Amino acid sequence: MRILLVNPPWQLDQNSVYSKTGAIYPPLGLASMATVMDEAGLPTDILDAWGMGMGLDSFQAELIKRKPDVLGITAYTTTVLQALAAARKAKETIPGITVVMGGPHPTIMPEEMMEQECVDYIIRGEGEFSFLSLVRYLQKNIPPPENIPGLSWRENGLIRHAPNSGFVEDLNSLPVASREKLPMSIYRPASGAYRRTPVTSMITSRGCPFNCTFCSKAIFGSTVRFRTAEKVVEEAKYLRDRFGIKEIYFADDCFTLDLARAGEICDLFLSHDLDMTWTCSTRVNLVNPVLLKKMKQAGCVSIGYGIETGDPEMAKKLRKGITIKQARDAIAWTRSAGIETRSSYIFGFPGEDMKDLENTLRVALELNADFVIFNLAIPLPGTELYREAKDNGLLPADGFDLYPLTDGAHVLIRLPSVTPDQLKVFYDRAYRRYYLRPRYIFTRLSRIKNFEDLRLNWRGLKEFLAWRSGG
Repeated sequence: MRILLVNPPWQLDQNSVYSKTGAIYPPLGLASMATVMDEAGLPTDILDAWGMGMGLDSFQAELIKRKPDVLGITAYTTTVLQALAAARKAKETIPGITVVMGGPHPTIMPEEMMEQECVDYIIRGEGEFSFLSLVRYLQKNIPPPENIPGLSWRENGLIRHAPNSGFVEDLNSLPVASREKLPMSIYRPASGAYRRTPVTSMITSRGCPFNCTFCSKAIFGSTVRFRTAEKVVEEAKYLRDRFGIKEIYFADDCFTLDLARAGEICDLFLSHDLDMTWTCSTRVNLVNPVLLKKMKQAGCVSIGYGIETGDPEMAKKLRKGITIKQARDAIAWTRSAGIETRSSYIFGFPGEDMKDLENTLRVALELNADFVIFNLAIPLPGTELYREAKDNGLLPADGFDLYPLTDGAHVLIRLPSVTPDQLKVFYDRAYRRYYLRPRYIFTRLSRIKNFEDLRLNWRGLKEFLAWRSGG
């Protein structure tokens, strides 16, 4: 049985800042699944059609060449239309092919997805072992049993759902996700968010215990599970020795959630003399000066903090669980440790007015992180933000009209006193006010120490200007 896992062909909305400056990182979920399948004696290939810039025609050519019996497609809300287009193309190209979908959107909206004739099965939640069980039953040419966790399927014209899949409790039990079947040379970091190349990503934990109303936790949930520091270093060594990786982006929701573990990872990076730089994201209330100093010594060059709003009342409504003082301290401590700071903010939450928006921009300017990303609020299905907006009639689009808009800078929530045009103008102005400040420009120039610094800053500036100009 030939098995192919696919990151479907799609393109970022050109209104998205990430369309010009964003990263292309390997699909680690597919890599983990393929590694589990391989170890179970079911060789599985991966096609990162998005990373390779494929369109549907070149994707179809790959299908003709590979002739898979089972096609697993991952789908986010942002990519669900393209994922379905890929599934239809597969059904058209290879009669009898079995299409299995997984990922955040099918997990949240299984009924909607199973209503599509091009989808045969859905795996909800963490898919490594459920997909393995499904393929084993397909090999025997018998209907899948109800006890495959997280499975959705059609039976006698009805859509059926097995109980939700449990989480992989012991992440150390999973093999290191192999990158051997991925085109590692194509992956690149976000502009300005790295020091050395080649760069790749790693995930060292799953789950997030916090309850921000705008965040989707469809796959990994709220139960946090960690890989040990030893396993983290084992994978880092594999990436360095096999692919020459010099820098890692830790893609965990909160890399420093367990302060002691984060410190242990730093100690092992130092004791093993890995000579690798790395970046991560975390919360402003999950760092301290001692840990940040150790992170710097161990190779950390940049930390991203999600601050989101400058209004204390909105922060409570969003259940961020942080304060502006904590944000101010974290940015100052990180800068003092010699680590670059990145921060993100969101405009356009339900109920916000122009004063609230200005407060958030004021805080961003005050904290003065090295890099900032401004976003417009995205009501992703499955989140409390989506339910609130839908229940109060604040969505200008929904369903398959909404999904393709969720990866760009689109106004997707109606505000009581700010029109969509006003919000879009404010969003554009926020970027200009932040990055075109004399203070900011002077600071960036003063930090250029060599030709490589100059090259990276010039590339970031060109890509940012290309995005702002629409070209």
